[in-house]
Amino acid sequence: MFNFFNKNNLYIIYLHYLRYRLSNAYTCYDIINIFKNISFYYKNICADELNNIIIECIKKYPLSQKEMERFSILQQQYSNTLGIDNYVTMILWTCILISIDENEKI
Repeated sequence: MFNFFNKNNLYIIYLHYLRYRLSNAYTCYDIINIFKNISFYYKNICADELNNIIIECIKKYPLSQKEMERFSILQQQYSNTLGIDNYVTMILWTCILISIDENEKI
């Protein structure tokens, strides 16, 4: 019998859920909640693994132009602050740029 809920399929479903959360993220605090959600499911996650999850999510489910503009504006808005706001917006924006670059190579 075919087991739909194997580990790979659950990961793809989780990536789809993250993409849904990204599409509804309008503030820096929404991005913080997304990162907290990732750290809830992946205990003791480091920044490199966090980047890989977000990059895979954006590569599999690309962002629209409007969403990229929204995240770019958020990153620019918080780029001069010191704190969690700057960190999460910068990490997300770098992941977006890396995923765009990797999609263009394909």
